Amino acid sequence: MNKIHRLPPPDCLNDQISDSKQKKIEFYQDLWDKSGKIKSRWNSTCKEGGLVSKIRQTLLELSNKTCVYCGVKIDNSSMDVDHYLPSSEFPYLAYCWDNLLPTCKKCNQNIKSNFCPQSLAGKKIVEPILEEHFEQDLIYDKAHLLTSIAKDDRLIEPTYDNPKDHLEFNPEFYFYESKTKIGELTRVKFFKHKEVISEWEKLSQFIHALVQKIQDKQVILETLKLYIELHGQEYVCLKFYEYWLKEQKDGRIDR
Repeated sequence: MNKIHRLPPPDCLNDQISDSKQKKIEFYQDLWDKSGKIKSRWNSTCKEGGLVSKIRQTLLELSNKTCVYCGVKIDNSSMDVDHYLPSSEFPYLAYCWDNLLPTCKKCNQNIKSNFCPQSLAGKKIVEPILEEHFEQDLIYDKAHLLTSIAKDDRLIEPTYDNPKDHLEFNPEFYFYESKTKIGELTRVKFFKHKEVISEWEKLSQFIHALVQKIQDKQVILETLKLYIELHGQEYVCLKFYEYWLKEQKDGRIDR
């Protein structure tokens, strides 16, 4: 996992713009569709004459078109808008910019799903702009929620946390070592699956072959850059590259 820089919200989710703030309040006052599902306005609004919502465009931009959890490359068609604190539990954060993350469909739908920190379960949390409009147990304050209340029973939030403080990738044995409780929860949730380890093993073998057969490091790096642009997984790719360079230096590259 990489640290992700959170970009400013698109205008339609910017609470500092009076018209946008009022529109968001109206969204929350008309939150559910006829089937009882939250209206997915993160997909359908803020298109500004284009075909793709500015919300989705900005999320893709902030992660360099990669899933913030597994790191694979995504585009608009393969991206899900993940609610870090799930909208099923916290509907009044459904349109909160700081609660939205770009992910692949597998990480969002199959792996993370509706994961909710137990310390926050059952609490009604609302965006600050809704304080006077809806009853609440807590007003959304990201730093307070993540560092004081749910500090030990949540997943890593890569636009808030630095994943390196919580996880360390071991390229020799294809696994993440956890440094903290939230690192361990994240490791078990996303990275302890056989298919993930199998993919990492294949990636390691590919990079091993590059280092073994190509003498020019610049050529290797250019090849890796092209692979990363196509497939993502920059963090683990570079970890494998560093590992095999060291193995080569120590005379173990041919094993």
